[in-house]
Amino acid sequence: MSCKPSRNHGMTLVELMVVVAVLATVTAIAIPAYTGYVTSSRIADCQNEASAIQIAEEEFFLANNTYFAGADKASLQANSNNLYVPTTTGWANCDYTVTLIGGGTGYTLTATGTNKLAAEGTVLSITK
Repeated sequence: MSCKPSRNHGMTLVELMVVVAVLATVTAIAIPAYTGYVTSSRIADCQNEASAIQIAEEEFFLANNTYFAGADKASLQANSNNLYVPTTTGWANCDYTVTLIGGGTGYTLTATGTNKLAAEGTVLSITK
């Protein structure tokens, strides 16, 4: 009985090109989808932080019969008497500004995206 040694030729150029084409197709689909998921996640972080500011506004109003204003983390926290405590994630993606209306009987809360993955520009504006 004779056994012929098998010859391993490796991959042909056509097989290699098919693999590259499949990888390119998967990448072309996956990267935009991932970017979309990241953007929606960061916008949700901004909305959650805006909700925390709104809750602090209502608690402050119940105690003081007026709302508080601010244009950055420190002023919002100080002006709310520490009812509002900023999170890292919300401020990493958006800046928040609260302006008073009618001498403190109302307010406008504006969340503005700070990077392309958080939808640069105004993400939301709430008037109470």
